[in-house]
Amino acid sequence: MMETKSMISGDIAAGQKTFIATVLAVYIALCIFLRHQLTPTDWLILLVLGGAYVLVCVAGIAHFARTNSSSLLLPTFLLALLLAGTIVYWAAGFFLAGLILLPLASLGIQIFSQRQALVVDALIILTLVLAYGLRGGWEAALMVGVGYLAALFFVVFMTQTALRERQARAEMERLADELREANCKLQAFVDQAEELAITRERARLAHELHDTVGHTLTALDVQMALLAALPPGQTEQRRQAAEHARTLVKEGLADMRRAVAALRPAALETFSLPVAIDGLVTQFEHNTGIAISWQTTGQAAELTPRLALPLYRAVQEALTNVQRHAPSTSQVVIRLDYETDVIRIRVINALPEEPQRSEPTRNGGHGLAGLRERAEMLGGRFEAGPDGKGGFRVMMELPRAS
Repeated sequence: MMETKSMISGDIAAGQKTFIATVLAVYIALCIFLRHQLTPTDWLILLVLGGAYVLVCVAGIAHFARTNSSSLLLPTFLLALLLAGTIVYWAAGFFLAGLILLPLASLGIQIFSQRQALVVDALIILTLVLAYGLRGGWEAALMVGVGYLAALFFVVFMTQTALRERQARAEMERLADELREANCKLQAFVDQAEELAITRERARLAHELHDTVGHTLTALDVQMALLAALPPGQTEQRRQAAEHARTLVKEGLADMRRAVAALRPAALETFSLPVAIDGLVTQFEHNTGIAISWQTTGQAAELTPRLALPLYRAVQEALTNVQRHAPSTSQVVIRLDYETDVIRIRVINALPEEPQRSEPTRNGGHGLAGLRERAEMLGGRFEAGPDGKGGFRVMMELPRAS
């Protein structure tokens, strides 16, 4: 019931307009059909009764909307029924005059409980029967009562349908708000989980480097100190120390290779290169809202990590530079070409709507310079620069035989 009260409070202006429009329509019909039958005194009384009827209903509903208190609703409806019945009686039993009570049935459905609304509907029918019976006889009252009973059922049905639709719409909006909030929380949890996973992986790698490479370097330092401390005449001991040091260097290099291999993207450990790039595309579009046109050409084939990792890093670096330096670009195009002798990846961003703020970062890790070095080490080539149309183009081409 409280939800219904809130809904009628929010739509009070529309309800008042509809109520006033109904009263005006009835009075216009009276003017058309009874203009010669009623005396000026009758018209004056009808106008006073109509004004009082509108004033009582509008004021009562406005009070309810403002205070959300139902203490004055029942007296307001009873007074409105009395005024409406008097109007019907004074209108010489005009058959359309009873329409003036139907808005009360609609308002009753919206404001009162179901049982109270039934009482209001019964009082409306009783008021109509009494007004028409006192004016035109009980036979006419019975006929009018049956007709208005059907009209009352129609009004109640339409009002209940509108209320259910409004409640369903409000519930859908509430659920949509909850879903948006849940999505925001889920995204925050995903970000936290990702950050936590990265932190744990960094800690694991730090422990791994400390326990392997660090241990090896410490042992190597001891051997080098021993080698430096041995007198020149102890050739065999110096040779053994040098051999041990060499062995430690080899072990350290092997440990370093394993640690570097652990830095390979998890997506490439599980998925193929196109699927891993598709994950980058999805994340980029979600974070930036920039559309990406992404496709592969040629016969896709499984690539070794030696080839897949540089190509993946090229796409990752290009998208990072777009996000940092050309966030106003309208589109990014990614093409992965499987040709007979080479694998080629191209990333092109369109002309930004705003001028590019700075040149892409060139760091020695995953920056453009590092990508060029990787491509050259594999016998391929790497290009990065303007595409001639105001955008920026990144291209890496690697021989399949690498």
